[in-house]
Amino acid sequence: MSRTLLVLLLTLCPLLADEAEKAKAAHARIAEITLSIDGSEDPAPAMPIGKQPQNYYAVLTNLRRAAADPELDAVLLKLGDYGVGWARLLEVRDALKGLRRSGKKVFVYKESYATPDLVLASVADRISLPESGSVFLPGIATESLYVRGLLEKLHLRFDVVHIGEYKSAGESFVRDTMSDELKQSLNPILDEFYASMVKTIAEGRGISEDAVKGAIDTGILNAKQAKAIGLVDRIEYEDQFREGVKAFFPERTLKIAKDYGRKKGMEIDPNNPMAALSVLMSLFAGSKEPELKGPKIAVVYCSGPITSGKSQYGWTGEVASMGSETIVKAIDTAREDGDVKAIVLRVNSPGGSGLASDMIWRAVERARAEKPVVASMGDVAASGGYFISMNSHAILAEPQTITGSIGVIGMMPNLDDFYPWIGVRPERLVRGKRAAALMTTKGLSDEDKEMLRSYMKDFYGDFVAKVAAGRGKTPAEIEPIARGRIWSGRDALKIGLVDRLGGLEDAIALARERAKLAPGDEVHILEMPKSGGPFEALSEMFGLHLRAGALLGLDAAALREVPLLGEALAKIAAARRMSADGVCAAMPELSDLAKVGGRGGR
Repeated sequence: MSRTLLVLLLTLCPLLADEAEKAKAAHARIAEITLSIDGSEDPAPAMPIGKQPQNYYAVLTNLRRAAADPELDAVLLKLGDYGVGWARLLEVRDALKGLRRSGKKVFVYKESYATPDLVLASVADRISLPESGSVFLPGIATESLYVRGLLEKLHLRFDVVHIGEYKSAGESFVRDTMSDELKQSLNPILDEFYASMVKTIAEGRGISEDAVKGAIDTGILNAKQAKAIGLVDRIEYEDQFREGVKAFFPERTLKIAKDYGRKKGMEIDPNNPMAALSVLMSLFAGSKEPELKGPKIAVVYCSGPITSGKSQYGWTGEVASMGSETIVKAIDTAREDGDVKAIVLRVNSPGGSGLASDMIWRAVERARAEKPVVASMGDVAASGGYFISMNSHAILAEPQTITGSIGVIGMMPNLDDFYPWIGVRPERLVRGKRAAALMTTKGLSDEDKEMLRSYMKDFYGDFVAKVAAGRGKTPAEIEPIARGRIWSGRDALKIGLVDRLGGLEDAIALARERAKLAPGDEVHILEMPKSGGPFEALSEMFGLHLRAGALLGLDAAALREVPLLGEALAKIAAARRMSADGVCAAMPELSDLAKVGGRGGR
């Protein structure tokens, strides 16, 4: 290369770099992020076409990535559907606050806002809605339907045995009104949720808490009312909203990155006759993720009601039930992997089978002997959900996490009056005094109930003892805060059931610290267990329907003709699997109470 040419290149390079910087400065780069959060946290199966589904951790990661993106100027936030409760909603809101702290502008437009929308949008620089839009802010309520009277009309009864006066999962079947114990459990939870909602919206919008309470008492506000109070900033249509965004960046051209951070499936050429075959082959082959090399932190998702056997998944990867066999295998795999330096149990479960919970507890016991184990509680980690968490080195919960419910319940349908009413007469031959004890065609005798109560007392005693051992306390210290009572995460911290307040990312950071990983080290997050692909999910669902149908003598053809019946029977089968373990450490109504959107049901 001649000296003249070299001098010319050295002269041009800075000029070209300056031109590139000027071109870059002439644009405002804006990310369009859609927040649509599925209630299931487990990694969703990769789809061969279209947008790839995101689990909860992927949503958080995408928001953190946007906050750290030096080329990003702003975010257009599109609010979708949420299958999460208060605890997880507020962790997502914290991630959105990170966008503001990083200097990014955040803009939100929606035609109408419900409570969770406003909780998330309250961190934005500008909130807009059209003049025909509304804000629905009804407050928080929980409702229990007491069906004893209806069951009596149908000649149906339930026999319920529980250990712990606050263990109220079955009371709606045997009572006409809510028990004082349940009210004592629920009222502090509702107070926590309500105070959190008021404070969060007030702080985010820079208005008084009294103004928010006034809006809640109004219930539905039109656009003018919402703007007058300060819940929204502008009344405008979407085209006007986008013009308003441009005004934030005068003399700059907007470059909008749609579906920021979302992976896409393969592109399909409609003119290619082999396109459909390629999709089909991808479905059968499943997704193959690159192998992660180097230190890892395993996040083991423990989602849904707890049952024995394998976890059950829906078509899009959502968890129908958490199987102990699946979770134990995931924990053991993480324990045996030398690259996994710590394990985070991410728990979102109202409980379930006591036996299955104990199997998972034992797997945690084995794992914690070899590496740090941190439990991260989401919306609900109660009863069996607490059981599987209590053996961790540290437990983190959000202030609004529903936890505790350390108790045991057993419930059996009593069809003794129902069968004669419909003209059915059971005849039984037995060998052994207890052979017919748990038959639904007869009620539980006093001796049967005492048999169950004795067994359940032993299980409850073991439950309390294991909580005490895990929390470094005595059973006498744990028993008064057990008895089946539920607590908010904030109260659980005060009474020693959890170690600190925090979300999933806080738990991962603590696991990293416990594993003594240096701040500068690259650490991979290994999410477990992986759900199967669409065909595997279809096979699982179909097989479950067949097993459920067999309970009532229905064949596969009948289930295919009435798919909703198959779904209902699948739930029956799952319940039968749970109750077959002999004891149920569950508080299933908590899943609904924890949901956002104004109301919870039990």
